[in-house]
Amino acid sequence: MSLLSRMRGGVRAAFRRWVHAQNVPEVLAASSVGAWLSLVALILVLLAAATWAPRAQEFFGLDPGTALLCLGPALVDFAFALLHRRRQHIETWGWVLSLTGTAGLQFFVASLMAISAPSGATLFAGFFLFTAAFHGRIFRVTPRTPFLPLGTALALGLAALLTRPENLPLFGVIGPAALMAELYLGTFALQHDRTAAEAERLRAAVQAQMLAQQERDVGRMSQALTEIIHHSQDIRDALLSAGSAADLLKGLVARGGTLGRGEPERLVQQLHSDLSHIRERVMDIHQKGRRHIGGEPEGVDLVPVLDSVRQSVALRFPEVDIQVQADRQTALRAWVRGGTTTLRRVVENLVTNACEGDGMRAAGSVRISARTEPLSGRLEMVISDDGPGFPPERLAAPIQGLSTTKPQATGLGLYTSECLIRASGGVLERQNAPAGGAVLRVLLPREVRA
Repeated sequence: MSLLSRMRGGVRAAFRRWVHAQNVPEVLAASSVGAWLSLVALILVLLAAATWAPRAQEFFGLDPGTALLCLGPALVDFAFALLHRRRQHIETWGWVLSLTGTAGLQFFVASLMAISAPSGATLFAGFFLFTAAFHGRIFRVTPRTPFLPLGTALALGLAALLTRPENLPLFGVIGPAALMAELYLGTFALQHDRTAAEAERLRAAVQAQMLAQQERDVGRMSQALTEIIHHSQDIRDALLSAGSAADLLKGLVARGGTLGRGEPERLVQQLHSDLSHIRERVMDIHQKGRRHIGGEPEGVDLVPVLDSVRQSVALRFPEVDIQVQADRQTALRAWVRGGTTTLRRVVENLVTNACEGDGMRAAGSVRISARTEPLSGRLEMVISDDGPGFPPERLAAPIQGLSTTKPQATGLGLYTSECLIRASGGVLERQNAPAGGAVLRVLLPREVRA
C-alpha cells in the first residue's frame, strides 16, 4: 500500500471517529435557522454601531461594505441550517458543509479584526477567541481530529492577507491562542461526554442489579406464599377432622357413653393427632417466614449503611443532591432481621423512590437524617425530598404492592420496605412536607449493649 493510500485511510478513519464523537442535537441547535437569524441581527447592529455611533469610526475604522462582503463564506453554514431544518441526522456531506461554513464564519470575524483600526481590532480579537473556543467545544475538537483547527488556521491565513500592517502582531498572538482554545475546550467536552456515558452505563448496571435482586425477592416470596397456601390447606383439613372428632366426642358424652369403651380413646387420639399436625404446620410456616424475612434480628450500624447507599444511589442519579445528616460520635445501631443486607435494601429502596419522584417530576435534593428518638428510645431515620410528594389519595390508603404512578416500575419497592421494617418491629410513616416534597419516617428498634 502506498504512502498516499495510507494517509487517505488515516484521514477517513479520523473523520469517522470525529463524526462518531459529535453531539448531533447540539450541533443542529447551534447551526439552526433561528440561531442564524439572531446572528445576522447581531452583526447588522454591530456594523451599524461601528459605523454611525459617535467616534465609532475613529475607534473601529471599519468599512461596512467590505465587512459584509467578508460575510459571504459564512453563508455556507446558513445553507447547512436550511438543509437540516427538519433533519435529526447529519450525513457525511452535511459534516463537510458544516465545517466549511464554520470556517467561513471564523474568517468573517478574523477579517473584522484584520480591516479594523488597532483599537477595534483588539476588541474583535477577543470576539474571535471566544468564537473559536465555542466552536471547539461544539465540534469536540481534539489533536487526533484536527479538522476544524485546519479550517481555523486557513481562515486566519486568508484574513491575514487583508490585514493592516499594524495588526499583524495581533494575528501572531490570537492565532495560536484560538487554536489552543479550540483544542482544549473540545478535548474537555469530549472527556465530559465519555464520563457522562460511563456514569449512565454504571447507573444502568446498578439499576439492572437492583431489578434482578427485586425479582429474586419476589420469586422467593412467591415460593414462600405457595408453600404457605399448601400448608393452609393441610391446616384446614386438620381443623375439619379435629372438629368432627370433637363433635363425636361431645355427642358421646351427651348420650352417656353408649358407644364402645375404645371409641372415646380413639377420638381423643385423633383429636390429639390433628392438633399436633396443625402445630407442625404452623411451626413450618413460621420457619419459612423467618427464613425468607431474614432470621434472627442483628445489630447494624446505621450511619455506614446510609453513607454506602448515598454513594451507590448518587451514581444512578448524579443530578440529585443526596446528603446524610447524623451524629457520627454516637453509636446508632438498629436491631434488624436480616442484618446489614436487609437494612441496606430498605434504605436503598426508599432513597431511590425519593430520587425518582412520581415518574414525571424527580427530586432535586434528598436529605437523610438519623438520630435516637427521644421519647421511645428507638432509632429514627427521616428521608425527605423536594419532589412532587405523595398524592393525597395514596396517603389515605395503606401501602400496597404492584401499585405505582411511575412507568416501567413494579410498585414493590415501598411495599417490600414496609414489610421488612415491620418484620423487624419497626414502623414506616409517610407524609408530605408543608413546603412540598415527600417525607418518610422510619422507626427501628435500637440495639442496647450491656
